[in-house]
Amino acid sequence: MKKKISLGILLLVVISFISIELFQSYSNKTSPEVVADLEGTIYFTERVNGVLTLFKSDATLQNKTLVYSHKGKGNTGFGDYNDNIIDFNYDKTSQTVYFIAMQDGSWSLFSLHESENTPTLLQKEVMETKTEYLKNEHENQTATSKKGTLYLLSEGNEKIIKKFHGLYDEKFTGYRPTGFSPDGKHLVYHSMEHATPLGTILKGMVAETVGTTYIMNLSTMKSAEFVNAYNIQWVVD
Repeated sequence: MKKKISLGILLLVVISFISIELFQSYSNKTSPEVVADLEGTIYFTERVNGVLTLFKSDATLQNKTLVYSHKGKGNTGFGDYNDNIIDFNYDKTSQTVYFIAMQDGSWSLFSLHESENTPTLLQKEVMETKTEYLKNEHENQTATSKKGTLYLLSEGNEKIIKKFHGLYDEKFTGYRPTGFSPDGKHLVYHSMEHATPLGTILKGMVAETVGTTYIMNLSTMKSAEFVNAYNIQWVVD
């Protein structure tokens, strides 16, 4: 019996390895120069030790800095903590970020000015706030995903911009658009990085996050790794 279990585990490992190898063999190599000339500042949430935390960075991915962590402050009222920041929005005019996090058992709205270190509680019992995350529509362009393949619809013409090769699963494989850059010249998208659902599932058993976020130059169709973020707001002057 133990021998059969060991063989089963070995088979799963082999399948996982084949999954990512197959995927990578069909994927384009990344081109770091894609991010070199990007302008503006991106605000995003990223998991740190399991907690969604707010960061900002130059769009070129330089000077990444922590904006705010709610770690240890999200008392649910049931003897545990939920320290995630579940929604946010940076207001350029007031130089203030607004976000929602847990406060004494209630999802609450906070504000934090750039000059401050401690947020101000504005309102309790709030589940969402105004957001300006990247969107899949920009002027006459729309990005979509069909069976894991990325499509770009522009001026009535639809074309494939990133073909998925593998066993498609809505949850575990394929590419998904995150949204366009403010000028519409780049598309941010997420890849599950595996050709089969099993490969993704096995990776998820040992990793905090699965997949990689990329940004594509829509003129050259070249891509580079971007921030592995859950929500992204891109602010330009």
